[in-house]
Amino acid sequence: MKQQSPNEQEIICKNVDPDLCRTILSYSKRLFVDNNIVMTDVQWLSFVSHVSGMVSRSTFKESIPPIDKEIFSEVSEESIALASEICRQINHLQDDEKYLLSIHIETAKFN
Repeated sequence: MKQQSPNEQEIICKNVDPDLCRTILSYSKRLFVDNNIVMTDVQWLSFVSHVSGMVSRSTFKESIPPIDKEIFSEVSEESIALASEICRQINHLQDDEKYLLSIHIETAKFN
């Protein structure tokens, strides 16, 4: 696995729970390797930022606005399932979070 970029380190260190961020990102990397999903550096940094936001929302029990699931009808079930696996590692998240996270995974599948 590649070493963290300075931008990635900065995002993680600024989070309210950097250890949880690292844990979720390590878990995600293993899932991606197991499923042959390779993100570009830019995609990974965007994913890191999103995970950091999810950890913060979990910590402060914040919610996101409801999502129209129809918008995600073209996202593969595999991407949504992987996003769901990642989201299950974080307490106090709305189920809709998996749809937003699945976009990162779906995009990376086309690399």
